[in-house]
Amino acid sequence: MYKVLLVDDEPFAIEGLQLLIDWRKFGFEINGVCTNGEEAVEAIRTSKPDLVVTDIHMPAMNGLELIEEARRLGHDSTMFVITSGYSDFNYARQAIRLGVSNYLTKPVDTMEADDMLERLAQELKEKQEREVVREQAKVQETRHVLATLVTGQEVEDAEQMAHDIAHLYEQAQKWTYVKVRFQRADSGQIRSMIHETVSREPCCYVVENEQDACGIVWGEVSSELETWQGRDHRDFAERLLSDLNEIVPDGVQFAVGLPVQQPEALSLSRSMAVETERFLFLHQGNLLFAEDLQEQRLRFNPESLREVDLIMEHLENGSPEQLSLSIREAFHQFVMNKTAPEFVHIFMTQILFRGFSLCKELGGETKDLLLDTAFHSDDRYHWNIEKSASMMEKFCLKCQAVASSLRQKQLGGTQAMVAEYLQAHYRETFTIKELAERFFMHPVHLGQSFMRKYGKGVLDMVHDLRIEEAMRLLRDSDDASCAIAEQVGYKSYQHFLKQFERRTGLKPAEYRLKHAK
Repeated sequence: MYKVLLVDDEPFAIEGLQLLIDWRKFGFEINGVCTNGEEAVEAIRTSKPDLVVTDIHMPAMNGLELIEEARRLGHDSTMFVITSGYSDFNYARQAIRLGVSNYLTKPVDTMEADDMLERLAQELKEKQEREVVREQAKVQETRHVLATLVTGQEVEDAEQMAHDIAHLYEQAQKWTYVKVRFQRADSGQIRSMIHETVSREPCCYVVENEQDACGIVWGEVSSELETWQGRDHRDFAERLLSDLNEIVPDGVQFAVGLPVQQPEALSLSRSMAVETERFLFLHQGNLLFAEDLQEQRLRFNPESLREVDLIMEHLENGSPEQLSLSIREAFHQFVMNKTAPEFVHIFMTQILFRGFSLCKELGGETKDLLLDTAFHSDDRYHWNIEKSASMMEKFCLKCQAVASSLRQKQLGGTQAMVAEYLQAHYRETFTIKELAERFFMHPVHLGQSFMRKYGKGVLDMVHDLRIEEAMRLLRDSDDASCAIAEQVGYKSYQHFLKQFERRTGLKPAEYRLKHAK
């Protein structure tokens, strides 16, 4: 509704304007009534009516003087209609000069008033539309200037840029860059809320947009505006975060740069916000201010990658408790040492690949393991250190359980294949590690599972097979003991004697003599 102020020193005239004219029919409502010019000037200053209907003849300050004073005070957009019982050409001529929209004679004719209000309503509508267009153009221009300053782009028209920057100094006394990061799935709701909040601020603009982030420049307006006193960049960030948490709880992260007094320094505020965003990874909350970091620095520590071997050792051969403890300790050290998030991601990636490789070696499907975790999500880089540790622990425990299950399934088939291989190749020289690689197993797991199935170790079975063959040759041939030792795979005759006596209780010559045909 358009606001109307009625001004007349005659009460009956005021009453007539109120009762005889259907103001609401054309979108108007009476917002105030004044009985003299001085009172009307104050009402115009405070309530800013869209239309003022005033009598010409009033004591102290007549209607034309009221209009002239209002124009002098800068109320150029206010529309004026004058009423008078006098038909005076000089008054009309002066009213036209002051930009009066219409002239009504007393007593008011309702049809004349309706025609006037219909026309004025259309003028106000068109004027508002033009004002909206101008304001949007002004906002777009300011946003473009701020985006240029934030990113440090070169400008073609330096003189125009200097003029635009001078205007920015008039808008705010401090400027701060705020980086907001969110998950892509929630971007529509979040962007809508951000733009709604920004539009309510007296000096605030969205200057950068990415798929999962946006950059906001917030200006601290002059303290002369009482409505905005006491509001700084911290207050703005906290209010916006609170609003966003209502629609997407814990779905956004805020990194706030340093406030700068000169708009030209906004690129510094932005760079500090970007650096602060990296610290958010180690921070338990979702909001962090650059000034609170106290010149802290993130570190890269290659020595931490050694923890990958320890974690994988616990994953393959330790208990779930040992595995969880080793992961939590590694991430605790990341926090204590202020490890850069990029390095933590490298650490996590190495464990992921080694876990996948282990399951693949055991015949498992890595895609199932990946789908059971959140590591396939594009939003993993929005996690903080605590969530990363939890997801890493979940993955490793899942990987350990899958590996254990696969090994249980292989206990029969794989160990039997190893035993069969030993029977065919016991004369050859090889290590446990080489044998484990042939069957895609960890050496420790091979030894343990083989012992559980056959009651003896791999090497003991190799010696048993060699000595059995040596016993047969001693019984069925006339070959010398040293030749037989070499035939069955021993390079050292003393080693052969040791293993032979251990299993038969006899020396080779004694065994041959005892079993001679």
